[in-house]
Amino acid sequence: MKIQYYIISMFCLLLIGCNPKWDFDSELFEPQIVVEGWIENGQFPLVCLTQTKSLNNSIGENDLNDLAIRWAKVSVSDGTKTEILTGRINKNYIPPFIYTGSEIRGEVGKTYTLTVEYSGRTVTAETYIPQPVNLDRIEVDKCEDSDTLFQIRGYFQDDKTAHNYYKVFTRTLPDDTRFFAPFLGTFNDNIISEDMSEASISIYRGVHFITTEKHTPFYKRDETVMIKFAQMSEEGFLFWSDYENEVTNKKNPIFPNSSNLRSNVKGGLGVWCGYGVSNYTVNIAEELTKKDSASKER
Repeated sequence: MKIQYYIISMFCLLLIGCNPKWDFDSELFEPQIVVEGWIENGQFPLVCLTQTKSLNNSIGENDLNDLAIRWAKVSVSDGTKTEILTGRINKNYIPPFIYTGSEIRGEVGKTYTLTVEYSGRTVTAETYIPQPVNLDRIEVDKCEDSDTLFQIRGYFQDDKTAHNYYKVFTRTLPDDTRFFAPFLGTFNDNIISEDMSEASISIYRGVHFITTEKHTPFYKRDETVMIKFAQMSEEGFLFWSDYENEVTNKKNPIFPNSSNLRSNVKGGLGVWCGYGVSNYTVNIAEELTKKDSASKER
């Protein structure tokens, strides 16, 4: 899945133009492989790779392309079949390089093992794809403080016999070229009361970290919103909730205050996550027209 509050983009943003003076010996520094990989039902796996740099190094805007690991052997196994992924340029990402496959598609309930071999190092991770959860309905309403901005809410049934973890991604047309994750888009069912017959969530606009425009979490009348509502594993939830907490609290997810973000990558950093996804498309103007018509009929 085109994950979208994208680890590498945020890392790059926080490092652009910085030239701090750290009292560390760069000769003793050993880089670690950083993974952001995902597989969703019906789709091929996608993996982005970079590696950590010494705190003595500075990264300028022109160096972002060099952060990508371009010559790794990246393979994904479903327990029966193993595929070596192909690296290729993809300008929708920063750095603009991604590994993907053409044989193994994600299936609900299956477990997938990722192996990355690069420069004498090997990292591995395992994930599975949970059962997708459907949204029963989606509602569009005008924001209270604006006549030109609108908010989206989704409603669904949470399985109270299991502990579930969820993530939301959105792609807003005509501007977005891929899906992005919004703030407050990672949650589990601890927030859902036992006596609630139906759970509801706000579906905000995905966050672009490298942008010159002021971000608003809401939508305009002439926009169409593509929504991915995903169930994920606990390991994915722990990583993304740590990441989101750091960003929301205006801390630095690269150098957290006390410890690294929790990761399911053995021998490296980052996340390899399976998503059970249900997809929806919402045309804001059409939904508002339907709502106005229904109101007049009543």
